[in-house]
Amino acid sequence: MSIPSIHTDSTSTRTDAEQPSDQSDRFVVSTLSRPIEAIAFWSAIALPFLYLPLLVSGLGSTAQLTAFLALLAIHAAAIVCGHRYNRD
Repeated sequence: MSIPSIHTDSTSTRTDAEQPSDQSDRFVVSTLSRPIEAIAFWSAIALPFLYLPLLVSGLGSTAQLTAFLALLAIHAAAIVCGHRYNRD
């Protein structure tokens, strides 16, 4: 004779309506990622033009050096985020 277990799995009590749909999650990610990739791609192209005024005027002050380093960090992030833009 076996005794039935009183413990239940918490995930087995969920209905299908409560579980997230993989298809809708993929749609949301795809819908959001395309514009973000496009903005990042074109930002990566445009950001180097903002280096020119800083480099021409020199990086003599701490504010100018900080702005230049911030532009470099933003540019690197834009390259990473936008590298898959328009790849089929």
